[in-house]
Amino acid sequence: MPQNNPMKIRSFSPDDATWLEELMNRDWGGLPLVIRGKKYNPVVLDGVIAENENGIAGFLFYEMQGENCEIIVFEVFDKFKGTGTILLDELKRIAKDNNCKRIYLMTTNDNLDALRFYQKRGFHICGIHMDSVKVSRKIKPLIGMTGDYGIPMRDEIDLEFLFSE
Repeated sequence: MPQNNPMKIRSFSPDDATWLEELMNRDWGGLPLVIRGKKYNPVVLDGVIAENENGIAGFLFYEMQGENCEIIVFEVFDKFKGTGTILLDELKRIAKDNNCKRIYLMTTNDNLDALRFYQKRGFHICGIHMDSVKVSRKIKPLIGMTGDYGIPMRDEIDLEFLFSE
């Protein structure tokens, strides 16, 4: 019986910059990413990459800020196979090792899959910013008007995971 090739988790390296920039241009409307009016470029952030026998299966980029860790961009290519959970668990380990008390992120109101994923893994909704995507569109006009499932993309939703003492 063939063995499943295990998932390998590794840190982002400068050698990954080319494929990451190509993917951001193709799937995310280019760089920079804009979160609540602030610009981010994942190429200069810390990140973790998941690889399997088919190549890159997902990635997660984050920024540490004192006792807080913000997820900037998180993408999984073979969804519903545990890759996202493995990446998130790795970030939780990294954040805890860096004495973070909180991991947080923003997603948009249309991203129902992300809202489901994070809440099932201990995150709580901690803020909703009505019509705030308009601000990001002024900075990055390529942000679409309609998102997942044909839902108008309008609001930004904050989620957080608090480490217990």
